Formats: sequence, C-alpha cells, structure tokens
Amino acid sequence: MPTKISNPAIFARLVTIQTCTKLADTLLSASTTLPWILMSIGAPSWMISVLVPIRESGALIPQWPIKNGTSHIQNRVALWRGGAVIQSICIAFMVPSVLFLQPLMAGLAILVLLSIMSIGRSLCSLTMKDIQGHNVSKGNRGRLTGMVATLSGIIALFSAGILWIGQKNIGDSLLVSVVGISSLLVISSLFFSRSVSAKVKVDSNGNNRLLDLFNLVRTNNDLKHLVMSRCLFLHGALVAPFFVTLSMNEEHSEFTLPFFIAASAVATFTSSYLWGLLSDKSAIRSLLIGGFICVVSCTLFVLFSQLNSVAAVLCFFLLNVGYAGIRNGRKTYILDIADAGERTSYVASGNTIVGIVLLGLGAFYALLFGIIEHHIISVMGILILAGCLHTTMLKKENKIELSTVTKSDR
Repeated sequence: MPTKISNPAIFARLVTIQTCTKLADTLLSASTTLPWILMSIGAPSWMISVLVPIRESGALIPQWPIKNGTSHIQNRVALWRGGAVIQSICIAFMVPSVLFLQPLMAGLAILVLLSIMSIGRSLCSLTMKDIQGHNVSKGNRGRLTGMVATLSGIIALFSAGILWIGQKNIGDSLLVSVVGISSLLVISSLFFSRSVSAKVKVDSNGNNRLLDLFNLVRTNNDLKHLVMSRCLFLHGALVAPFFVTLSMNEEHSEFTLPFFIAASAVATFTSSYLWGLLSDKSAIRSLLIGGFICVVSCTLFVLFSQLNSVAAVLCFFLLNVGYAGIRNGRKTYILDIADAGERTSYVASGNTIVGIVLLGLGAFYALLFGIIEHHIISVMGILILAGCLHTTMLKKENKIELSTVTKSDR
C-alpha cells in the first residue's frame, strides 16, 4: 500500500517542476529536434554526430567537480534555480542563432549553447536529488518519477500533434517555436519552485581528485564491467539522431519531426513502468532484453527505413523502448551491487568516465559518418550487440541477495 504523502502541495509542485523541465528536454531533444534543426538550416552533417555526446557528457563530466565545489552550500533550491536559469538563457539564444546566422555559424552556436546548457542541466540533476530526498519521503519517490514520466509524455504527444497540424501554415518557423516553448517551460519551472525549500548538508570526503575515480573503477571488478557494458550500450543513445537525419531525404520530404517526438514520448511513458518491474526482478535481464530490442531496431531500420517515413518512425519507437530498458536496468543494477556507502562514489566515477568516453565516441563518429554514411547504423548495432554479450560478465545481483537471505534465515 502506498505511503501517504506528507505534504501534497510540495509534492504537486515538484511534479510540476520536473514535468516542465522534462518536457523541455523532450521538445529540444538532442536525438530528434536538434538534428532536424541542423539538417533544416543546412549545417554540416558531422555536427549531428556530436549532439548526444555534448548533451550527455556536459551533464555527466561536471558532476564530480560541481559536487565538490557546492558541498558547502546548503540551500539546494537556490543552486537548482541557477542551473535552470543557465538552461533557459541558452535555449533562448538558440532562436536568433537559427534565424540570423549562416548555416555553419548557426550550427556552431547551437553546439556551444548546448554545451553550456548541459552544465546547467548537470547542476539541476545533482541538486534535484537533494530536493527530492528532503521534501518527499520514502515510498513516494518512485511515484513522483512515474507521474513525471507519464505527464511529460502525454503533454509531449499533444505538442507533437500541434506541430503536425500547424506546420502547414507556419512552416519552418515551427522549429524556432519549439526552441522558444522549451525555454518558457524551463522558466515556468522557476516560478513553481518559489515555495519549495531544501537546506541539506552535503557530505564531502577527501577523495576529490579525478585520479581517485579512475583508480576506483580499475580496482573494482564489478564496477569496471558495469562501466564497460554501459559504454557499449551508449550506442543505443548515440544512434538515435541518425534515425532522424537519415530519414530526411528527397523521397521523404514531409514534416516528420512531430512523429519522432511522439514516438519517443509514447515509448517512454508506456514502457518505463514495465521495465521497472523487470529490473526489480533482474536488472541484468532488463539490460539484455533492452539491448536486444535496440539491435532489432537498428536491423529493421537498415532494411526498411527507405521504404517510407512510417517505417523509420516505427523503428525509432522500438529503439526508444529498448533504450528505456537499458537505462532502467543500469540504474537499478548499480543500486543492487553497491552498499549504501559506496553508491555515491560508484555513480560519480561511472558517470565521469562514461562522459569522457562519450566525447571520444562523438568525435570518432563525426569523422566516420562522412565516410560510411548510412552504414553507421549497422556499426552501432553491432556494438550494442557486443553490449548484450558483455552482460554475461556482470555479477548476478539476484543470486547474491538470495544467498544472503538464506544465511540470515539459518
């Protein structure tokens, strides 16, 4: 039976705040909207390859130094507002970049703004965990996350419908409208955070050097295999922008961006709960099945996406369903294998290393895409399959729990 919510008003405001920011993420996604914008304005194709790495690395790599640099600041809501302001300013500046700059300069401006925006996203991500822990009791935090995913997915569907209906009259300016709406959503979340408070004392241990993180991964076999598996499964996110851009050709000239946004939203809010149930039983199985679905999606895209735009959107939907399983599985798995005192170090070290790997992969695929073009989908599909095979190297978390229970029962 669900735990009673101690402060429904604060709970509702937190749902509103996170729904606004998550919806902004969906409407200005590095996997859908930004690739479409870059292709529409004629920016160089290599920029498509670095969108996801910049977005994700910018949110992952700074977490360790931000954590250490802000550990003395107890007002976590004030820090969160700072991150939200950074994001909204960067999103707002994308509008004149698209309207007034030449394709190359506009593309570069978007990449720079995306980098700065990701730092703000990193600050919001870190502090929101403290805010949730302070204001929402155990037994209600999962409900909060589930409500946010469902609401943002439903609203994103309506937004995609409006885009599809309005594009006949407004045309390419809809792309600029999406950027403006995303900025307003982040700003609106600032308003709803006014009555939310969280003053939390953050622990800061002495192991603050970046070298300490690499040593932790190198000496911990379980964490090392998890990071390796995660780097292989990253291709499930890296391949997504190519689904969008490779479906944009002369034969498929219709405005399909709303359908890609809708496919991503539907995949997230329809499958996340089921993936959560599976991850509770076996996080490794969630990783394996989710990865296999991504491989199937890549295979189908290579075979059938050239037939029509519907096939490309359906493949994109399947890819998002599979990656939701990967994302849910890895988050659950790291909680299962680490003791309470180890989790912060595990998460920080894993995120930092994965962020660095993402930057390297982004640069590599930016070069590779110009050489092999659509074959890049096949390459990434093979590496996701390697991630599935690598799950056999992961420690079976469920068996260890069962053995522990057996000993305690004796």
